[in-house]
Amino acid sequence: MAVARHLSPHWRYFGLPTLRHWRGTWMCWDYSHWRELGDQELRAWLYKHLEHATYESVNKKGEPEVREWAPTSRKVADLMHALAAVCHLPPALDPPAWVPGEPDTFGRGTRSMGHAGPVVACSNGLLSVADRTLRDHTPALFNLVSVPFDYDPHATAPTWHSFLQRLWPDEPDAIDALQEWFGYVLSGRTDQQKILLIVGPTRSGKGTIARVLASLVGAGNLAGPTLASLGTNFGLSPLLGKSLAVISDARLSGRDGHQVVERLLTISGEDTIDIDRKFRDPWTGKLPTRLMILSNELPNFGDSSGVIARRFVVLSMTASWLGREDTTLTDKLTAEMPGILNWALDGLSRLESTGRLTEPASSREAVTTMQDTASPVSAFVRERCRVGASFAVPVDRLWAVWKEWADDSGIPPGTKQMLGRNLLSVVPQLRRSKPRGPDGKQTPTYLGIAPDSGTQQQERGAA
Repeated sequence: MAVARHLSPHWRYFGLPTLRHWRGTWMCWDYSHWRELGDQELRAWLYKHLEHATYESVNKKGEPEVREWAPTSRKVADLMHALAAVCHLPPALDPPAWVPGEPDTFGRGTRSMGHAGPVVACSNGLLSVADRTLRDHTPALFNLVSVPFDYDPHATAPTWHSFLQRLWPDEPDAIDALQEWFGYVLSGRTDQQKILLIVGPTRSGKGTIARVLASLVGAGNLAGPTLASLGTNFGLSPLLGKSLAVISDARLSGRDGHQVVERLLTISGEDTIDIDRKFRDPWTGKLPTRLMILSNELPNFGDSSGVIARRFVVLSMTASWLGREDTTLTDKLTAEMPGILNWALDGLSRLESTGRLTEPASSREAVTTMQDTASPVSAFVRERCRVGASFAVPVDRLWAVWKEWADDSGIPPGTKQMLGRNLLSVVPQLRRSKPRGPDGKQTPTYLGIAPDSGTQQQERGAA
């Protein structure tokens, strides 16, 4: 501990620690943001600084003498354990956040990001989104995301605006949703618990949007997994410390679908998760990663409850520039990054005021389609049933209505027990009872649901 305390001042900036041990991982401050520091990197630094270190001791005669510390693998390993205690950061701290007990650079005491308002780290300082003021960088802000260029309040992005107008000429809500998503990713927040899904044909602009956002957050904050890899044993480890994961050309097979859906719900839902890492201890915590999926068609997630579909904000594209691409577009947009940053900050300000991401009308339609594809029972309930505490129906009668609807829709009806399980996923307030009829016999009955009458179905179809 004495050696660890002696070395800790080497990791300070104006008296504030720049080395932390957080959730089993070493983190170091890289001037604008915090990044993971590998064990081998820290071990190499310790060997270098202790190679010629000496310490005072007392020999057998009781006389003082100077001895060489002589680092060994055992000594360095013990020192790293002691240093972890000195540099400990509570695992409950979720970035971005001001470190408790340390002052921020805005003239206030330490507070959470939610109370202080979002702060975006740029190359030339920390930008307060509320009043667009810049302050000096400080390790008191535990943030994992930084913008790799300067903030310029006068910068514009005419090429970017023109590009977006060509993508959604008649759907300004889609542009607003994308603008808010860009600001949301920059802020480091995860509270919206949403996944952005961009669907469109080849060469429709999906990749260009992803590249622009990747440039905005910086290559070090980007991961590029596949949907299938998320379901593997070590598939989540590349997401550690990454603020954005772009999943291109999303494809999913039935075998790994349930595991992938579970992982998507956990990540987007800010749930604590154990992540296996090769040759290292598992990591436990909440991933700071926002998920962005690109696909040529709406993906089919096998989820009987349909919950996963409601996690998506869907942006649909219809036009394709295949064979007439502008090969200079990426370079033009790269030159407008400071202006695109201002555009994203405007989206973040709007998100702060409304409290939720804009959902275009086309997104709601796509989410309903995904929900019906993932959970046919969800479509059955919406099309053929009424839900409420006053409704009831015998199990056999609802089973007959379901089989008729499933046959008309070309869907295997499954079993009566499977229908009951799936109904409970879609209608949580559903209850099963066995009331006695006039003849004294008990009839299995669903409480909280009933099939529509024929007249109501016809009226709904006409509408």
